[in-house]
Amino acid sequence: MIENILNKNLQYNLLSLLKAFLGFIFIILLGKKFGIGEETDIYFLAIMIITYLGYFIQSLWEAMPQYYIAARIKNKEQASKIYSILLNDLLIVSIFIIILYFIISENFNILSAQNKNFLDIYIFLLIFQNILFINKGVLNSEHFYASFYIVDIFIYLLLLLALLLNENISLVFIAYTALFATILSNIGQFYLIFYKIKLSYRFQFYDETLDEIYKNSIKLKIGSLFYGIKDIIIPLVFTSFGVGTYSLYSYANKFASVVVQIINTPIMGVFSTKINYIVANREYNKIKENITQVLYQTVVLFSLSILIVYFILPYVLNTFFEGKFTSIDISNIIDIFLFMSIFYFIWVFQSPYGRLITVFKLFDYGIYTNILFAFCISILYFLFKMFHFDYIYFLLGLSVSQFIQFLFIYNTTNHKIESFKK
Repeated sequence: MIENILNKNLQYNLLSLLKAFLGFIFIILLGKKFGIGEETDIYFLAIMIITYLGYFIQSLWEAMPQYYIAARIKNKEQASKIYSILLNDLLIVSIFIIILYFIISENFNILSAQNKNFLDIYIFLLIFQNILFINKGVLNSEHFYASFYIVDIFIYLLLLLALLLNENISLVFIAYTALFATILSNIGQFYLIFYKIKLSYRFQFYDETLDEIYKNSIKLKIGSLFYGIKDIIIPLVFTSFGVGTYSLYSYANKFASVVVQIINTPIMGVFSTKINYIVANREYNKIKENITQVLYQTVVLFSLSILIVYFILPYVLNTFFEGKFTSIDISNIIDIFLFMSIFYFIWVFQSPYGRLITVFKLFDYGIYTNILFAFCISILYFLFKMFHFDYIYFLLGLSVSQFIQFLFIYNTTNHKIESFKK
């Protein structure tokens, strides 16, 4: 059985590897095209803004998977209703946020002209990217694990084609390409959902039976908003060191997060679905066995992969970026990569326990632990502003903050597992 699980996970690891590889090639070509400066800062900051605004949309449906699976086991029509209502609500909130963005950006001078030109197009990705996310949740719950990666692979392929075939490409054209590719991916997902799984669509926006999903989704995203404070503070820290420094962080973080995508994401995707079914069927004695199995795979593979990337990173940067980075830039990227790897190592170890917080519906506790993390990061930023220390010490503090959160989550989930067994 273990061999079968490993073989299946390997397939998803390979798909995740392909996705990460294409994403890696994309940022290389982006760096070769625009270099390290204002334009790359604009691109990476726009991604951060879209991600953070997406939290408000995801607060409608984030808790959906466990409720969807429980409904799916008993009544397929109820599962269809859950999905349809949450999809419709997602569309309404996305459009509202976009309208609000245009009102604020037109009336208040909060963005540079270049930033605004890009974001005025990229902001519409908020709708279709979040449709992509909710569809991934449904398809993952229905064991269509491969689709989780295929849509992203397709998007990266179109982005790469745009960069390769258009020598005079602009950031705005990249925004249009991302938008077009994501819409096509949504269409493919809808085909699987409505014609393969055969869910039925309902033009309905509310049902009182979904109140618990709304309530717990809001709790989850409140927690995410507090955790996401790091995505606001990190740009503040790195942009204070001058133009292009945040891009150096973004590239270093991309290399580290790519390892997480390849190793952790596919394994945790399968783990989450299995644990949801285990809890739904009250087979609590299987939980710890699954956690041990997952940690054995993720921690070992992540550690080995990080070591390999660390040693080959200087050669990769010198080979692919062809003088776009100075020797000091490369040294800084490697240093940032090393410290972000420590952060992600703790995050990988925490991942299965973090998923259990959601599966066990400990949403209030999830908020508390994220508030704790946000408090630690805020204190860290306050110290940074006060003493003006190097960003490396800030990254080290980031890992310490993550470790403190992990200790709280680990103790709580272990206690909950033991209480289930009694």
